Amino acid sequence: MTAYDRALKLLAMREHSAKEIESKLAAKGYDDTEIAEAIGKLISENSLSDRRFAYAYVRSRMRKNPEGRPILRMRLREKGISSDTAEAVLSEFWDDEEYLPFLRNCAEELIGKKGHDGARAVLLRKGFRDSEIRTAMQEE
Repeated sequence: MTAYDRALKLLAMREHSAKEIESKLAAKGYDDTEIAEAIGKLISENSLSDRRFAYAYVRSRMRKNPEGRPILRMRLREKGISSDTAEAVLSEFWDDEEYLPFLRNCAEELIGKKGHDGARAVLLRKGFRDSEIRTAMQEE
């Protein structure tokens, strides 16, 4: 199986960053030239997109375990996403207030377990700003 074919199989399961694909192909023993060619081809045909991966990753993290912008930015950088792409995706997610329903659900659950003050403390540790927490908790 070629590096390109293996990468397509990986992308059929979920979005990946270029760095993830590169690492997985290298672990399977493909040489650097074949990996670079496969990644180049995938990017040119829009099968591989770091921006699309970043958006899917942020949405998934927010659904499962909401975290604030600074932590998500760090996680995206660890996945090989450029600072510019990470910031663009996070700005879009925050500007459109897509984070808010996820944060509200998390806040409600935490309030039930830890009360308002405990929930606020947890959300602050997760990287949310106080203003975001107040909005999620529907406080003024």
